[in-house]
Amino acid sequence: MKRARNLLLSIRPLLLTGLLMPLLANAAFTASVNKTVIASHETLELTLHTDVNSSDVPDLSPLEWSFDVLGTRQQSKTNNINGKWEYARDWVITLTPKQQGTLIIPPIKLGDQESEPITIKVSDKQEDQPGNDSSPLFMKAEVSSESIYVQQELILTLQIFFSVQLYDNKSLSALDIDDALIQQLGETRQFDTIIDGIRYLGIELKFSIHPQAVGDMVIPSLTFTGVAVESRDPFASLFSNSGKPVIARSPEIRIEVKPQPESYPSKETWLPAKNLTIQEKWSQPLSTLKVGDAITRTITIKADGLTAAQLPPILMSQPSGVNSYPDKSGTEDRETRNGIQGQRTDSIAMIPTQSGTITLPAVEYIWFDTTNGEVNTAKLPAITLHVAPDPKVSEQTSTVAVAPPEDLDVKKTDDSSHPAVIASQPNENTLRLWQFLTALFLLLWLVTLGFWRFKSNKNKPRDYREKANDALQSPESPLQEADAFARLESACQQKNVRLALSELQNWSHTFTSTMYPNHSESTCLTDCLNLIGSSKLKTICNELSGSLYSAQTNTADTETLLYNLMDECRSVRAKKTEKETNPELGKLYPE
Repeated sequence: MKRARNLLLSIRPLLLTGLLMPLLANAAFTASVNKTVIASHETLELTLHTDVNSSDVPDLSPLEWSFDVLGTRQQSKTNNINGKWEYARDWVITLTPKQQGTLIIPPIKLGDQESEPITIKVSDKQEDQPGNDSSPLFMKAEVSSESIYVQQELILTLQIFFSVQLYDNKSLSALDIDDALIQQLGETRQFDTIIDGIRYLGIELKFSIHPQAVGDMVIPSLTFTGVAVESRDPFASLFSNSGKPVIARSPEIRIEVKPQPESYPSKETWLPAKNLTIQEKWSQPLSTLKVGDAITRTITIKADGLTAAQLPPILMSQPSGVNSYPDKSGTEDRETRNGIQGQRTDSIAMIPTQSGTITLPAVEYIWFDTTNGEVNTAKLPAITLHVAPDPKVSEQTSTVAVAPPEDLDVKKTDDSSHPAVIASQPNENTLRLWQFLTALFLLLWLVTLGFWRFKSNKNKPRDYREKANDALQSPESPLQEADAFARLESACQQKNVRLALSELQNWSHTFTSTMYPNHSESTCLTDCLNLIGSSKLKTICNELSGSLYSAQTNTADTETLLYNLMDECRSVRAKKTEKETNPELGKLYPE
């Protein structure tokens, strides 16, 4: 009896183990896939199954080494059979391989349980053709050329085809290429087509790529992911994105990037373009140009296949007889389905300072024609300007001009000898009356003049009274010069550059008219500054004029220039006063 009891105790663990084996089998954690051989662009479904009702979730981190997890969905069910509850739970994971060859789905853990590994074979299939597999989604990629020059534009066309309905949460991986500038061309285009009798919806994207380094450039494979609506779930499209994840990949493309050809001038900016044009326009007709007119020349460059950032500034050299100041410039990129069109615009403001014929040199822009493989030059021919004199100067000259006394005498003699005019001889009483009235008026005029000078001497400083004595000897009154100088000083204090330059022209004309009566017809600012003879004043004037057309103006520099302008003008006036006071020093200054 004792021996039988010991035997029962020894086989008891074996009996318990035999009874628990079916339960352990039902509670096993298993892994399975829908296919073990796939193409690199295809997806597979990994199903993880358990019969244990638990809150544990499987650890999917081991999958990240060889696969991308596109989506996960769960399915569970509970049944009561003959009073016995049965529980089942599935996790369906959509995977896509990261590489080709033989891949292993590693063991997945769920609590203290672990699934078995699964071997997957990924083929080296490169092109997606709907006739070769049942994938409802595939991609195509094309390039404009497989061999280009460095910085030349390459067009990448990417097309995505799908024959199933997709939810809106579809995405495309970013296009990233080392040592290249990338820009999408226009908006995404949608289309439909029929391939092998199957209707496909399509999405097309175009990219402009400018390689910046010589050698092989690799356009990586792009990945498109989406969620397909499952037809067996009539409510899926209404309530949730619980459909099947789908994926497609584009093929990898390798491009040869060549250096610029040796025939291209080494000193010129490298401009590989499909086409390049140059054109110009003027702010006013050239046939009406005269001295002192401000006219703007605008030159525009348009290049197919280049961005605006690649286009260098347009050089416009100017001859003598023209004051030139840079005006506004701008750049713009225009996106078309055929590529980028870069546009650059440069302007220059010009003011002719002398009349006659002025020739502007030709403008050349060298570029490389990628279509024909040759160096070309876009060119604007030289232009001859016919500048007319300033009519205002002619009018002022004719107004100031006075007929010589001898001409007046001749005219008077001719008039008195004319037979139609008979001059009556005044009698002696009339002559005495006129002599008396003349003497009286002369005396009254002298008294008035003396009183006016007495009042002026009380209110004006000595140097101003000395300048007033020269009023009869100068075509311009010092009073006018002083007033013009005051207006110039006021404009500088207001920090108004444009007004200051205008008042500088008025003052310099008045000032030079008092100094050099023979040159009073000169109203052009350049001519007046030449007569004054101050190189510093000319430099300041040019810098102020340039600041009006500069894209970036420094306020502090402008205020300094206006201060220096007034300081130099005061110095010029002081020299003139010193010359008038000391005749010996006056000989040092040109007449």
